[in-house]
Amino acid sequence: MSTVRLHIVALPYYEVGGCLGEFLAEAQGRAMTLRPDPTNDVDVNAICAYDWQGRHVGYVAIHDQLAAWQTLRGSGRRSLRGRVCEVNAEHKCVVFECCMETMGDVEDLYPQTAYLKWTYTGPVLKASQETVTLDYMMDEISERLDERDGWDEADRENFVVLCKRFSALSKYDLSGEMSDYRRRLCLRLLETKDDVLLPLVEELNMAYGRAGRESQGGEVLDYWMCLLTAPRNIKSLLVHRHEYDLEKVHEQLLVFPEAMYEEWLENRERFVTKLLYMHIPREVLWRFISGIAFYEAMTARNKAISEEKKQTETCDEESPVQLSTAKGQKIDMIRTLNVMYEQGRFQGKDGKKLTKKDFFRTMGRAMNVDLSDYDKDLSRSMSDSTKLEKHLKPFDEMKEKMIEIWNSK
Repeated sequence: MSTVRLHIVALPYYEVGGCLGEFLAEAQGRAMTLRPDPTNDVDVNAICAYDWQGRHVGYVAIHDQLAAWQTLRGSGRRSLRGRVCEVNAEHKCVVFECCMETMGDVEDLYPQTAYLKWTYTGPVLKASQETVTLDYMMDEISERLDERDGWDEADRENFVVLCKRFSALSKYDLSGEMSDYRRRLCLRLLETKDDVLLPLVEELNMAYGRAGRESQGGEVLDYWMCLLTAPRNIKSLLVHRHEYDLEKVHEQLLVFPEAMYEEWLENRERFVTKLLYMHIPREVLWRFISGIAFYEAMTARNKAISEEKKQTETCDEESPVQLSTAKGQKIDMIRTLNVMYEQGRFQGKDGKKLTKKDFFRTMGRAMNVDLSDYDKDLSRSMSDSTKLEKHLKPFDEMKEKMIEIWNSK
């Protein structure tokens, strides 16, 4: 028989969210029941927490799931009954405690086989600065802990600062390795029984909570969206684009476990949240998001090229219309078109603003005449001795023609 302590998180989002203050004030020593949630489609290993009134108040924190499942399987029960032994108002969580028989590691809680068998043949994103820094921090923390017997007070203080920086940065790494590392680090810190280091355990445990919250709208979500869409990240993927089969990459994305590519297409916030709970190996996760970034960037690029080509082909089609070459026809047409433009009779495609330069260039192509110097022609005719009557001549002639048309009905 052993005592098991598990963190219950996500309290603000469930049935006590509207009265969280009162719940936390009353929770100490109260009964609580934990039960697996087989309907949870974000985390298949989720375990619900119900309070003394039968309210669904939250979930077992991800870093405690392994211990929770070990206890459930060791007890042979479908739920765990215990009490709230600690309340943390700052992090908005409580600690559940019960006495129960446990069993060894639950090896199949986070199966890796499907991920490790997944094949990817496209380009891979360069490692992010956060990933490089986290790798350094993990190695540094482990090495410093190995040297703990020789620490002085300054060494201990520097180690605490390093761990806090690591905890804050680690929320961006949603890989299975990061989850495992934090859990192992917490166990090592607990083994030290050092009053200065023990508070770091809570800090590290809460990093999971921060990652979960901010993957639904916050810094973690922004970070992953930047990885997948930022031009500076995409550029390196497209340099050798001709070396890769785009359709093959697409096929590989579609067969990624748990239909995660479809999840990305349907709801990106949900996609990032699920990554945290799937315990995907970092190398596999990095190749997967590289594939998404590559396929979407290439698809967008190909679409833009196709649109440009289509537009060019349309522009290059020879118009059957030819403006009369009679003297004065060109300047009269420029005057007429200029007035119609100024009246607001034309607009760009999809209602966008149409510049006068684009307007005259397009009209010139339609009449097989160069109107690119329309502004110079207008300026010249306005500044010389041309009288107003001459400027009005094409409009008077148009009026006379309209009267003639009308009378001929």
